[in-house]
Amino acid sequence: MGRRTNPTIQRIKGVIAVSLLRLIAWLPYAVNRAIASLFGAILARLPGEARHVSRINLSLSYPHLSEVQRHHLARQSLLESARNTFEIALFWRRPEQGLKRIVAVDGDGPLRQAVEDGKPVMILAPHLGCWEVLNFWLATEFGLHAMFAPSGLPEVDDLIRSGREHFGSTMYPTTARGVAGLVRAMKKGALTAILPDQVPDRRSGRHAPFFGQPAYTGTLACKLIRQTGAVTFMAWARRLPNGKGFEIRVRPADPQVADDDLDTALTAMNRSIAHLIDEEPAQYLWSYKRFRRPPPGHQAPY
Repeated sequence: MGRRTNPTIQRIKGVIAVSLLRLIAWLPYAVNRAIASLFGAILARLPGEARHVSRINLSLSYPHLSEVQRHHLARQSLLESARNTFEIALFWRRPEQGLKRIVAVDGDGPLRQAVEDGKPVMILAPHLGCWEVLNFWLATEFGLHAMFAPSGLPEVDDLIRSGREHFGSTMYPTTARGVAGLVRAMKKGALTAILPDQVPDRRSGRHAPFFGQPAYTGTLACKLIRQTGAVTFMAWARRLPNGKGFEIRVRPADPQVADDDLDTALTAMNRSIAHLIDEEPAQYLWSYKRFRRPPPGHQAPY
């Protein structure tokens, strides 16, 4: 049997987490960014897990770079990740602050045409840039339907849902009933977004190449694309230099994400993610253990 979670301890954790998030949320944006930059700079210099994992992921994904280049990229990524964490804390509490900082949009023409034509649309949005800002933009421009996985801290979940639903997003639980509801909405022409680079549980994924390495990859997105005939795009919110806001970038996904062969589709999806990351690798979440579930006979690199 698995270890039981003490509900009192979980509630205390939730209250503490929400209190910290609310404190961050009330800081002026310039102060928020300054503190995040300081925190990120410290994190990048400490010999902790985040730096360790980032360096390993970068060595696997960009072997052509020198060690000095990869270490510099790891530092930049940790700095951007800290900024993202502090921004999200602010934007969950004050979503309008995130939306108003979008200053440019690139590549959205085909997306708007697909929505205008009444076609179901799938947005694949990896952990690149500020994905919550992307959610706000999608919700206000098109209406957004998305899955929501509880964190185990109800107080935190309430804060997240409040931020994400502020602009009218429809959230579905990560259950069979939730997926069925999402499929029904998509078949009626809804737009949905999925984080495609999370490591799924052992029943929900298959291994597919990611930057040339076998990565356990969730199958839900490709199955939904094939089942609904969704037009598929990649998208992210690029953080502009010097706190000048965000640029939404939309790109067509590799057409093979809709292939009947699931392995081909997953490979195409991961290839599309990698191409998006290549636009600005420093804004990807390299501290995430993307390769932690290797194929049989292999060891995780961490």
